[in-house]
Amino acid sequence: MEAVARSLRETGRVPVNVKFLIEGEEESGGEHIERYIPAHPSELQADAAVICDTAMFAPGLPTLITGLRGIVYGEIRVQGARGDLHSGDYGGAAPNAVEAAAQIFCALKDRDGHIHIPGLYDRVQPATAVELAAWKRLPFDAEDYRANQVGASALAGEAEISIFERIWARPTLELHGIRGGFTGDGAKTVIPARALAKISLRLVPDQRPGEVVGQLRDAISQATPRGVTASFELLHAAPASAVDPKNPFIQKAADALRKVFGREAVYIRCGGSIPIVGLFAEALGIPSVLMGFGLPDDNIHAPNEKLSLENYSRGIEAVTEYLQSLAI
Repeated sequence: MEAVARSLRETGRVPVNVKFLIEGEEESGGEHIERYIPAHPSELQADAAVICDTAMFAPGLPTLITGLRGIVYGEIRVQGARGDLHSGDYGGAAPNAVEAAAQIFCALKDRDGHIHIPGLYDRVQPATAVELAAWKRLPFDAEDYRANQVGASALAGEAEISIFERIWARPTLELHGIRGGFTGDGAKTVIPARALAKISLRLVPDQRPGEVVGQLRDAISQATPRGVTASFELLHAAPASAVDPKNPFIQKAADALRKVFGREAVYIRCGGSIPIVGLFAEALGIPSVLMGFGLPDDNIHAPNEKLSLENYSRGIEAVTEYLQSLAI
């Protein structure tokens, strides 16, 4: 967006008023922006927000996002004995905190991807018939997705649910890492006294983060094996967001994308979370136009993350066209 504004100023003028809001804490919870936006409504008031932190469904296929999943991220903390113990002297009697963390997680989610947190699915609404029909028309090969995007021998999750529903319209529970015990080179036969498991849930519209945290804590309490204590420490949370594709600012974006890319834009959801979208809607009452230019193979959150230079250039063209169209 900054490149767009600079280009427009160099060639003439920016056709509409543009405000920039820049923050760098999204991946660590964004607690400061959560306080800043509600505290500065007059400074931030606008007709719409443009966010380019999303991706196109496929190369050359302009894409608008109509839904984002929310998130609950935190740590399961497990305490067993006072300290690490020798497995020869105490094995068979002493509780193992790392094993307990694994047992707790496996009680929360089974091998088929079903989450066993009582009440979690109560507010989950299925994707609409219009959405499902549109998703079926997308250029998609499940085998190519498995082999080249995921790079695994098989896909996991709820096999009875379609892939797009699984990644866009269903809640998830993921284990990101376990810390505890001895993991260095060589051997050390300890029974770990403490363990920490980092987990997250992705939420869908109507699910409430505070309610989900309560459900999760109750489920952890029920799944905790004897001899250890376990608690859940919330690190950050945000609700899911939905954008009305019929909003005139979204329709203008679709027109701009069509003019630049020469193809009609597709409307999909995104499995990730952009908490500021919900903040804009709740605190300022403005819609977010989610027109991003990433690609499925950009390796986001992984080594060698990239952005296509062609998409960067066409993205500048598309946003320029969009701003110019808003002045008409």
